[in-house]
Amino acid sequence: MDVRKTQKFIDEKTVEKFNLDLTPEKAREIGIKHRSALAYLKKKAKETELNFKVRNVERIIN
Repeated sequence: MDVRKTQKFIDEKTVEKFNLDLTPEKAREIGIKHRSALAYLKKKAKETELNFKVRNVERIIN
């Protein structure tokens, strides 16, 4: 039997906006431990596209 996972469609702009609005306290609640990791994610959201397969970005999505 061939079983496949369902596809997830992600609204990239919403995730980027949520990422830019995150504070270090809320990031810790989500599971992002270090402030530098949050700063790196914010920098990537501003400059380039986010990689949605990275663990910290997956934590933001879920």
